[in-house]
Amino acid sequence: MIQNNAFNHLQSREVFHLEFLRCFGRKVKPQHYVLKGGVNLRFFFHSCRYSEDMDLDISGVRVDVLKDIVMEILERRSLRETLKPFGIEKISPPDISKAKQTETTQRFKVHLLISSGEDLFTKIEFSRRGMKDAAVVGSVSDMILRAYKMPPLLVSHYEVQAAVMQKIHALVMRSAIQARDIFDLYVLGSQIEERELGLKEMNAVLFKKAREHIFKISFGRFKDTVVSYLSPEDQVVYGTVDSRDEIKLKAAHFIEELENGHA
Repeated sequence: MIQNNAFNHLQSREVFHLEFLRCFGRKVKPQHYVLKGGVNLRFFFHSCRYSEDMDLDISGVRVDVLKDIVMEILERRSLRETLKPFGIEKISPPDISKAKQTETTQRFKVHLLISSGEDLFTKIEFSRRGMKDAAVVGSVSDMILRAYKMPPLLVSHYEVQAAVMQKIHALVMRSAIQARDIFDLYVLGSQIEERELGLKEMNAVLFKKAREHIFKISFGRFKDTVVSYLSPEDQVVYGTVDSRDEIKLKAAHFIEELENGHA
């Protein structure tokens, strides 16, 4: 394990997400949970965007059982000891009496006290709206694990085509258009094979709306919600209006490829 406290806020949250998944995977079988969203893209599809929060789908585990599992993990002394070399001095679990714990959503808001004295917020959210898309058990990217000198980690996660479909739906259906969905589609465009391009489940109206939404994101919103979640090196690459415009064009072209079913 790496002995280094010089991690930034994004990396500190990522370390916590990784170690939580390691503990969670030892308690819950992979057929019952699936990692999704930005963390899935970063751990398995080479995204350079870090995520503040982590989202999973869950099935076949009762609300009370999942609550007990997650709280037991967050309160473990062994987890605290594992995180200390990374500069995370303390984990503050949520007040479970106030946390959202319903049949559709279970949310755990966690505070990480790092060695500099700062309090970092992160959230783990489980959804019970169904696990209809294809999931696989895979190894988290070696490139990410090597940065922290962590051992290999197997996690159940959505495969690339499912991730693409979910991102298109998010881009269209969210109450407010999110720049991160556009960036994520830009990333996924290079991760999908040509034979996987045809998404027959999608309809023409959905594709059209997705393309329209891509061009409604301002540079200010892109900078605040995407560029701020990149490494300093990647901020240099992506932190310009020209880069934002190229990302939008690439994402729109990717959606056209998906609609047409060929490159």
